[in-house]
Amino acid sequence: MRSPRLLAGLAGLMLPLGLWAQGGPPFMTNDPGTPEAGHIEANVAWTTEHRPGETVTELPHLDLNYGLTDRVQLTYEVGHVTLREEGGSAKHAWGNSAIAVKWRFYDQGEQGWSLATEPLFEFRTPGSRAIDLEIAPDETTFELPLEIQRPVGGGWIATVELGTVFHSKSSSSHLYGIALGRELGERLEFGFELHGEAAAGLGRTELAANVGVRVKVHPSCVLLAAVGRELHNHFEERASLLAYVAVQYLR
Repeated sequence: MRSPRLLAGLAGLMLPLGLWAQGGPPFMTNDPGTPEAGHIEANVAWTTEHRPGETVTELPHLDLNYGLTDRVQLTYEVGHVTLREEGGSAKHAWGNSAIAVKWRFYDQGEQGWSLATEPLFEFRTPGSRAIDLEIAPDETTFELPLEIQRPVGGGWIATVELGTVFHSKSSSSHLYGIALGRELGERLEFGFELHGEAAAGLGRTELAANVGVRVKVHPSCVLLAAVGRELHNHFEERASLLAYVAVQYLR
């Protein structure tokens, strides 16, 4: 299962340059926003998740996005993963890579509905030993999500993501998330989310809760941070800590 983009891609960042978004980094729930044509948005992040007996960290986690058109975004993600198990030595390698194409196919502007789809393909990073070291899943995955966003009143904007994840060696699963956020000033945005994944048939699920902020320190630089935990997890030991800290560069 995925944590804050440790094993599968965070995609989707902000709305066109100069505007804020309520999904996407530092959250797991992705939004329909894309950068303007010809612009680049890059996140350089540190992520960690702690479960009983182990801690998984990524440093750096690279999330690179390019606006092919005003409504189409190309994404590449990869992270350097370190697994520390209780009583054992640390193992580290570049984790699996992810490529994605986001298409915002419906957009009513800032005060209306916005919808996008973002097919994502995750695969073994060439030359990486992460699968051999058992710190990355030994399979390819394909995600097909729908991302929805609209204002809901009181300055709040809601983002919903629903989708299916197809695995090459295991059964398909479903992802779901909802994020709410609002601006607290010209430079600060606050939000929170619930995000999870479920096995086919919904017999087993996991659900995480996060709170996060975005701080605009410069027109081309934004600080991102989120912290949370899993509320339950039927697939593995529940994570008591999920954290994400990043610098976002815009150009």
